[in-house]
Amino acid sequence: MKPESGMTDEGADERRADTRRRFSALTFLGALFKQRRRHIRRDLDQINSYIDWYGPWPFLASVVIIVLCFTDALLTMILLNNGAMEMNFLMDWLIKHDVRTFAITKMAITGLAIVVLVMHFNFRFYRIIAVRYLIYALVPVYVLLIAHEINMLSQI
Repeated sequence: MKPESGMTDEGADERRADTRRRFSALTFLGALFKQRRRHIRRDLDQINSYIDWYGPWPFLASVVIIVLCFTDALLTMILLNNGAMEMNFLMDWLIKHDVRTFAITKMAITGLAIVVLVMHFNFRFYRIIAVRYLIYALVPVYVLLIAHEINMLSQI
């Protein structure tokens, strides 16, 4: 049976496949707002499963961690200029080598770690520690680090 437009079924399939492969603004909007997997499909998949949409809280925690990481790098540089010593051997070597390389490496390592953690949001380490709680726990840990650095600055 032929469609009314005179096209064969094969022609319609080719046209549909061609429009799906082209990038457009609708593709971008669809990727942002019409995710396919917002929830886990089966109860058995509650642990160690991937989804396409993680919600606003992991995103917010990730942004806060990146901002705190940037603040940590800035405060570290201020402290080092005032006579403090870097305790992390890799970061100490990078700071002595090139400050720009230090900042880029610090942000890249943190950013990559956050991406990997968010990707594994529904996973557990050793069947005990949920990654989702690890992401949220990093925020107060970074806040405590920043508070410690500010306290050190106030004593200089």
